[in-house]
Order: sequence, then C-alpha cells, then structure tokens
Amino acid sequence: MPEGTLTSDLVLYLETDDYSGPLDRETRKELVRKLKRLEEAEAELRALREKARRLEEENRRLRSSPLLLAATDRTAEAGGIPSSGTFYRRPRPAGHRRRSGGQPGHRGHGRKRPTPNAPSVRVTLDRCPDCYGRLDEPCDAFRRTITDLPLPQLLVFELEVLRYWCRRCHRRVHAEPPVPPNQQFGPVLAAWIAHQRILGLSVEKVRTSLSESFGLSISEASILALEAWVAERLGPEYARLRAGVKEASSVGADETRFRIDGKNGWLWVYEHLAATVYQIAPTRGKAAVLEVLEGYEGTLGHDAWDPYDAITTADHALDPVHVNRWLERAEVRHRVEPRRLLSTDPAKLTSAGHPPTELLRFVDGVRSIYREAILVVKDRPEVSRRERRRAYRRATRRMRALLRVAWKDPDAARVAKELRHRRGMLFTFLRTPGVPYHNNGAENAIRQGVLIRKVSGGRRTWAGARVLERLLTIYRTCRKQGVSFRDRMLSVLMGSGPPLPSARPQS
Repeated sequence: MPEGTLTSDLVLYLETDDYSGPLDRETRKELVRKLKRLEEAEAELRALREKARRLEEENRRLRSSPLLLAATDRTAEAGGIPSSGTFYRRPRPAGHRRRSGGQPGHRGHGRKRPTPNAPSVRVTLDRCPDCYGRLDEPCDAFRRTITDLPLPQLLVFELEVLRYWCRRCHRRVHAEPPVPPNQQFGPVLAAWIAHQRILGLSVEKVRTSLSESFGLSISEASILALEAWVAERLGPEYARLRAGVKEASSVGADETRFRIDGKNGWLWVYEHLAATVYQIAPTRGKAAVLEVLEGYEGTLGHDAWDPYDAITTADHALDPVHVNRWLERAEVRHRVEPRRLLSTDPAKLTSAGHPPTELLRFVDGVRSIYREAILVVKDRPEVSRRERRRAYRRATRRMRALLRVAWKDPDAARVAKELRHRRGMLFTFLRTPGVPYHNNGAENAIRQGVLIRKVSGGRRTWAGARVLERLLTIYRTCRKQGVSFRDRMLSVLMGSGPPLPSARPQS
C-alpha cells in the first residue's frame, strides 16, 4: 500500500481492483465514504488545534500588552504604562460611599473670603416682577462677595530712556530698560506668555488667546523670543537651584523620554524639600546623572535604574512602590489581579486555572515584609532610633531569608535576583530618619514634563529645551514654596527699574 495516514491507506486499499477481502462492492463503497468523512474530520481537527495554539500564543502576548493593560489604572501601573495613559477612576469597594465635604484627617481646603477692593454694586428694583406694582423703599438686603476679572485692556506707553554724557569715559551711557531687547513688548506680557507656555499651551494657542482676549496681534517668532528672554533672565536662579541639589539631605530622582528635534532625549527631575530641578539631556546614561549629582553625599531615592549607581558617594534608597510594580507585572502575566503594596487582600485570579502557588508565596512574602517596615514610619513623624534599628534588623533578616530560597518560577527568580543585588538600599527609609519610604515627589514632578510632551511632542531645538528646563524648574519650585510664579518672574525681569504705569485711573 502507498505511504500515508492509516485512514488514507485504508481508503486506497479498499478502492483498488486487487482487493480480495470478504467485503462486497457496495459495502466497500459505504466504508470508503465513511473513511473519507473521517479523514476530513481529522484534517479539520488538526487545523483547529493549530488555530488554538496560535490563539493561545496571541492571548499570552496580549495579556501584558499596553492596549489591554491600559484598560484600568491598576493593570496599567502593573504593566509599566504611565498613569497619565489611563483615564479611569480606581474602583471603590462594594458598599463604600465617600461622604461629601472634607474627609477625616485631612486639612480643609475651603476658599478664604476675599477682601473687596472695588466699589460695591447695588441691584435695585422699581416694580414687582409678579404684579408689576410700584415698589417703595427697600425693607432689607442680602450681600455676597463677588470675585471677577477686570475687563482685558492693553497697557500701551512710551518708553523714554535718558542718556548721559560721561566725562570720564567720554561716551553716552544709559540705564538698561526693563524690556526685552529689540522688542516692542513689555515684561508683564513676556511673563504671561512664559506662564501660559509652561502650562502646556502651544505657540498658536497663546497667539490666539492674545488676539481674542486683548486684541493684540503678535507673531509666533515674537512669542518664542519673549519666552527665551524670560528663561535667559531666570538663568542665574536656575543655576543656583541646580547647584543646591547637592546640598539637600534627601533627593528623589526620576526620568522620562522627551523628544528634541524629532530625536530621543530624556527629561530628568531631582526633587527635594526646597526645590524641584529639571534637566533635559540627550542620554539616559550615567553622564546626565553625574552632571548634576556627582559628589552628592546625601540619600538618593530612585527606581533602580542602573545609571543612578554611578553616584557612589550617596546612600541609595530603592522605591518600594517600584518594587511592587515588578510584583504586579508578574501577577498580570500569571492571571492574578495586581494588588497594592500595603494591601492585605488575597490573590484573585482573572481567569480559570490553577493558581501560581510559588509566585504568590514570593510576592506575598515581599509585600508582607515591606508592609511591616513601612507601617513603622507611615504617618508617624517621630520614631525613635531604637525602634528604627529594631525594625531595620527584622526587615533585613526576613528579606534575606526570603531571597535565599531557590525560586523556580522565572518571574520570582528574576525579581529575587534584582532585590539581592540591591539589598543594601531596600530599607533605607528605616535606617535614615527624614528619608520617605516612597519616591512620590519625583514621580509627581515628572508628570508635568509628561503632560507637556503629550501636548507638544517635545521641543524642536535644544535651545528650546534649555528654555523649558529653566521655566519648568522655577515654576515647580514656586509651587513647592507656595509663592507666585508670575510675581517671581516679574521681580527678576523688572529688577530695580522704574515701575510701569497703570491703565486704570488713579484713585
């Protein structure tokens, strides 16, 4: 018989004229038809098995893809998707209702009643709105304090610069005018443009706002020139804040992609108690870190990115929230719903199947150790050194025992290897007072740059990148210090020059 499958070989044997078996011709024909249907069913079964295999591979790939992980903020965070890439509120537990108004334990944020600085506006009525009868004198009144904007009005004035003859130098001299060079626009307009730009408005939107709100016609080149002038005047302030990073006792660092001239660049942030400093560099390597932090001797908090290890003089602190992201990604790949760092909820599978016992034992162990250590300092401003030392010894001993296990699960083994490599920086927040257990300050600061990147796509030139890092640094530092960014810019731009006139009549 010819070579082939058993079914096809049997069909060929029954159809041949040399058949000498006990079956008659009709029985053989019926048997051949059944065998052929069986052969077609076998081929269809093979095709379905191959299709199921391909779908299983595609499902495994999509389970950790950005498209699926961005469905909720929890799975997005677990998969490494920035929180700004999701637009969903965190789900609340069943039956939980958040009461309106201020929450327990939080300081109130009600708006303070302003003091009036303009004449009162009196609302009168001559006739009754119902019967249209004439009304006498008012019997009483009620009052409200209204806050409104003044009508937009441009301030146009002549700038006269007096020049003097110096008998010693034998030349004419004059004071530096408080306006941009070779421009017909003043410092208040320049500060307004810089403020709008740092809030994320494009040049075209700034130009449209000036045209529709104030009736001012200005070119895009003038807007960019005014923004660059503000950044240039803020240069010494930026240099002072950047140098002050090395003087801080604790610094949180983070980085994100930021395209310059269509090529990859990186936006770095260094956040401490007094300031937030931004740096835009062409590299994500250690050269950018050394440029700002070389010789730093305080505590550096980060997310385990290797270039931070170049600062050998600092005491490093690994962000536990970032460690939890490693655990969440492993849970997502194993069909487990990701959990928070301090959560005590049991694991919940997202699909049917056997639970990953070994991985769950590892992630629950890491979270348990971190949870016990964090609760020692969380919401407790004063913790004795003795309690810190005791908690530090216990946490390091438990973590050492957990990492000593030979984990067979690939994800557990990979995370355990990274934690062993960085075991000296896992519990720095217990060892060093004043060091936060998280890196939320730098994480929140880097989002400002992410928002600008999403709106504008980056900057077209490196000169524009230098403008952005200066303005962003001064803006975020002013917010941290509780001062007005606009007032800070005007104090630098105008200096000790003559005050600008007012468009309103003087009272």
